Amino acid sequence: MTLRGTKTAMATAIGAVLLAGTVPAAFASTPAAPPTAVRAVTPQQSVPTLDAPGPAESVTYGPDNITRNHFSRITVQAPPYTRITALDPNCVGWTCPVTIAADGKSATADFPSASWIWIYPFHVSVAANGDAPLSGGTYSGTFSLDGDTQPLTVTISPGKQGSIAGYLTDTPNGGGSYVNFVLPGSNAAQSGLQVGDIITAVHGQSVSSTATVNTAITGWRAGTAVPVTVFRAGQTVNLQLTLD
Repeated sequence: MTLRGTKTAMATAIGAVLLAGTVPAAFASTPAAPPTAVRAVTPQQSVPTLDAPGPAESVTYGPDNITRNHFSRITVQAPPYTRITALDPNCVGWTCPVTIAADGKSATADFPSASWIWIYPFHVSVAANGDAPLSGGTYSGTFSLDGDTQPLTVTISPGKQGSIAGYLTDTPNGGGSYVNFVLPGSNAAQSGLQVGDIITAVHGQSVSSTATVNTAITGWRAGTAVPVTVFRAGQTVNLQLTLD
């Protein structure tokens, strides 16, 4: 049985990419398709508006239907005050490794073929962080394919300054901020803050008074969960305290 002349029929779609001119290793001597010029990455199709904090929204880059005769990589840098939560290169039936940094500031995706066609959209999911400016604004990162780059732009909605829904007073000798009262049903109460707690750190930084607690949460929006350390009944307790 011969497989000559079947090269075109063997091209396989993998979602975002169509493997072009791919043949089994036994037929590696088959001439490769002539190279096709690569133009710049297409611009994103729309600019999402993000709430901070809030759910991720998708940014889409449309295909250019151009053959790329080399292995390729997508590289994404998140806009300021945001994080990447997903990168979808639309691969179907193949493994296209995706790596997202622990802080969400960058991500990459690699394609498994040395010859492919970009035929389906790429998607990047982006969420806004709680430290985004209260005034909101428009911010840009980058989306690159093989070094060809376009902006990755989002708009962040204005927000409200967060607070701890309770009555705090200073402890003696700069030992932290004492919790005298927690508003029932508040985010603070639901986060586990209790009367009698002494707040000793916010965002991992020691606080010595109520004023330094307030300084530590200044600029952080209502609804944002911040790491708070308290001293409770002789033990240290770590909370993720959602600001009211």
